[in-house]
Amino acid sequence: MWKLRVPSKVTIFAWRLLKDRLPTRGNLKKKRVELQEYLCPFCRSAEENASHLFFQCSKIIPLWWEVASWVNLVGVFPHQPGHHFIQHFYGVYDGVHAHRWQSWWLALTYTIWKHRNSIIFSNAVFNAHYIMDEAVFLLWTWLRNLEKNFTSHFNQWSSNIKDCFLRTPT
Repeated sequence: MWKLRVPSKVTIFAWRLLKDRLPTRGNLKKKRVELQEYLCPFCRSAEENASHLFFQCSKIIPLWWEVASWVNLVGVFPHQPGHHFIQHFYGVYDGVHAHRWQSWWLALTYTIWKHRNSIIFSNAVFNAHYIMDEAVFLLWTWLRNLEKNFTSHFNQWSSNIKDCFLRTPT
């Protein structure tokens, strides 16, 4: 993860996610921080912890299913952040495809966290399309700036995500 060419704040976020050090409502509760509520801001039906927020929430699971369809990935998604990370970082692809797949995991989890914070601190409403669009844009930005031969325009990238995601740079 530390070798991926993404902004350091995203890598640090991912490290905190994997170590269960994000200030989720469940973690704040463990530290005896009193809040008005401890429910997931997305589904409002379970206590917010990292596993639920990023991988088990009924509002978030469809995003991971859509991503899996891009690369014809079939199987069960793990619920624990570390296991989910390993599934996305090892054994799916090699080379540039692995870099894109791994960066995608970071882009989506980071965007989920940012959207969660917007809901809590700015009274935004949950919008799955917004999360996906923002994550796609974030990944495109990273690839555009960090892959030497990445030349896809955003409209091409976002409207043909499966093809563009897997295309090898020339």
